[in-house]
Amino acid sequence: MHHIFFVDQVKRSKKTVVYFCLLLVAAAFFVSSMNLYQNSVRNLQISENVFSTLAVTELYGEVDQYGQLVERNSEEHIGYKAVGVKGYDFSDIIDSEAVESWDLRTQYGAYIEGHPAVYYGPTTHSYDKWYMRSNNIIRFMIRTETPISLKYSPFDLFHRKNRPLQLDIIDNAADCFHYPGILYYEDFGLDQEMWTSYSGEIKRFNRTDDTDKLILYPDVEYIAILDRHGYWVWTEEAGVLAYDDSDIDHIVSREFTFSKPVQDYGEMRLTYDGSREGMEYDKEFVHFPLQRWEDVQKDPELKAYFEDLWQDIRVQQHTHNVVATNDFTSIPAYHIGGAGISEGRLITPEEYASGAKVCLISEDVAQNQRWKIGDKLDMRLFESDYIPSNIPFFKDQPVYDGEKTPFIHEGEYEIVGIYSIYPTRGNIELAPNTLDLLDYNIYIPANSVSKPRDLTDVLVHGSTFSVKLKNGTVDQFLEDMAAKGLTTQEPGRYNPKFTFYDQGYSAVQSSLLSMNSTAKLLLLLSSILLLVVCTLVAYFFWQNQRQTVGIFRMLGGTKRQALSAVLLCIMLLTVTSSIAGGLLGCGMTGVVGNGIMRKNIEEIEMDMSQENDLSALTEQESDIQVKADPLVTLEACGAVLICPAFLLGFAALDINKEPRELLPKGKV
Repeated sequence: MHHIFFVDQVKRSKKTVVYFCLLLVAAAFFVSSMNLYQNSVRNLQISENVFSTLAVTELYGEVDQYGQLVERNSEEHIGYKAVGVKGYDFSDIIDSEAVESWDLRTQYGAYIEGHPAVYYGPTTHSYDKWYMRSNNIIRFMIRTETPISLKYSPFDLFHRKNRPLQLDIIDNAADCFHYPGILYYEDFGLDQEMWTSYSGEIKRFNRTDDTDKLILYPDVEYIAILDRHGYWVWTEEAGVLAYDDSDIDHIVSREFTFSKPVQDYGEMRLTYDGSREGMEYDKEFVHFPLQRWEDVQKDPELKAYFEDLWQDIRVQQHTHNVVATNDFTSIPAYHIGGAGISEGRLITPEEYASGAKVCLISEDVAQNQRWKIGDKLDMRLFESDYIPSNIPFFKDQPVYDGEKTPFIHEGEYEIVGIYSIYPTRGNIELAPNTLDLLDYNIYIPANSVSKPRDLTDVLVHGSTFSVKLKNGTVDQFLEDMAAKGLTTQEPGRYNPKFTFYDQGYSAVQSSLLSMNSTAKLLLLLSSILLLVVCTLVAYFFWQNQRQTVGIFRMLGGTKRQALSAVLLCIMLLTVTSSIAGGLLGCGMTGVVGNGIMRKNIEEIEMDMSQENDLSALTEQESDIQVKADPLVTLEACGAVLICPAFLLGFAALDINKEPRELLPKGKV
């Protein structure tokens, strides 16, 4: 009952309203500033996580056409070029304290049985028709009663003389195509040099002394190496395509040519830009691409050649491009907004570290192969030594050779993400392929390969090697490189040059740091205000209660009862004002904070729109809104409880006095 006495006294006092308003304002200000500060810290952390800075590393040198260092102005010298280099020691680059992570992507071929490597035919403007991505070998007979003579016309190369060739296809190496009974030819893909070089083989083939034509006879079985040719359409049978001859207005789309297989080109040598577009081969003798089957069976060397090639081409036709990476987001094109995950998700850091068998594919590959999220691809990998290029009308493959490129790994990889490719812009001075992101690549974690490649055997190139820097450390990184002498051009060595792609952290950082500084100042001011208000309220509240305590004790109440009653009153006042202040502070946080942040975002977008990719900012915007955190708000409201603590301090000075001493002088 004694508590009611004190509560009634507090309720009747007009000063209670003043105390309540002071505590409410102090609590609201403190709650708002605490939330603003916590949000500013959180937004800075989000920016660190969302934005990143990429240093694309290209190696320049005085080189020959194969990227090997030579003396300037020597006979082999082709200029100061950006090249791909095997065995380049980049340890001085990644040892910089400014480096957060690095990625050296390695190339593989992947044999995926049942999934022929065809690609979208750009001239069709339709996903209904596809091109081959490899040679094929066919065994066939002509359906005719008289021999057919196929002549080479070296002076009439640009005049198409297509004619139908009636064939019975007996077998084909790829074993995934249904050929029609009619194919078209045009000079067989044989250049004048081949006609001259193979005069002896042509005579044997013809069974005549003619060397200016090929003669095909009825009832004779032939074997031919075909070049890439025609349009193909998927059939209802999984992994099988049928030759498309529906569009008679485009005969060139149905022509086929005889050609040397890619496995026959000898040793590959990459030209200075490290691309397959400029790839050269050391020439060596290869067999004529069109043979009589009986001649092949009688000649052990020729028979072994075609048997090996038959198996290699079967694998080749089902070979897909695979890139092993430690961070898909460090690929330059992806980093500057050239791609995004349209379905599924990215590979996680944990999956990269553990070597999980997961992969990413493009929308085109998903459409092409009819793959979807969750599908598992049984891949057999072999090593590849080139960087695939994004050449129009042509999608290249790693070259498989059973003897030279054996399988080194097999695994079942689950598709976890599908990426889309967007138009991008970047530094046009970069070497070819540096900013390519190819729609026919499959990306896997580097650690998932059981036999990883030796780094000295991997081509270091702008498209394969990239370094992520800690945000805001570009100047520090350049200073480190200069201190190590790497950026100083010297003869007889490769010189790294760096192109930096800041997704916009530098622009965002200034605004967020400014808001963080403002939040710190507000937090300091609100803390001082809260401390002063709680001290004053506690002091004057106790002074207002001294008389009530004195009277209560004179009426027989104990000191403990009096003190507990006063504490109950101040607690009721404090809790009520802190709740009201907390609600008001939450509202202030949303209105004031988001107003400031929205203004900052608009300024950032204006600053970034000309020089930076906005994809990272767009990704961040949904997260960087300022909002009150319930836990932070509760903690801030709890700070108002220092008021009862201060009151205990003031009460401790008076509680042991005689009751009369607590009464105002003159009223004893």
